[in-house]
Amino acid sequence: MDKKTKITKNKREKTIGFVYVSILFGIATFICCWCLFYYTDTKSETRKEFVIAKMDRIRAFQNVQDEQMLIVDSIYNKIKTFNPGINASYEENDIKFYLAEIKKLYDDNSYDGRYKIFSQVPAFYNMWFADKKELWSKQQNIIRFSKNLEDCQIGLEKKVDELKNTKK
Repeated sequence: MDKKTKITKNKREKTIGFVYVSILFGIATFICCWCLFYYTDTKSETRKEFVIAKMDRIRAFQNVQDEQMLIVDSIYNKIKTFNPGINASYEENDIKFYLAEIKKLYDDNSYDGRYKIFSQVPAFYNMWFADKKELWSKQQNIIRFSKNLEDCQIGLEKKVDELKNTKK
């Protein structure tokens, strides 16, 4: 009888152990599945939100780009038609103001590399504008020096004629 009790206890212990291990396995599986599906779902939502935010930033940049393109075109036309000989300081101030506004866009959004174009365009237009004024100034100097040269040649010819007339 003693042997039968040990066998029964062993069967009973085995059954209890099996139930205990099965319960632990079920709980562990439930916890793993819950964590896996809970965090995976959250990560996909986070990725979706990130992609949506990125698309919104791209759209916002494209809108800013469209708005600024009109200003850049008008600045281009103003610089192209600018005549430094005409004393219109308001045109020069207008051009400088718009270029500063475009540069300010880059300064406000310097963390985003796409906005670097708003730094480069004003720099290019400022160089073009300064070159245009300098070219006009040099052309005016050439015209003035040519006129002075002609006056000197005429004066020299008069002096040569006077000398010829006085010798005769």
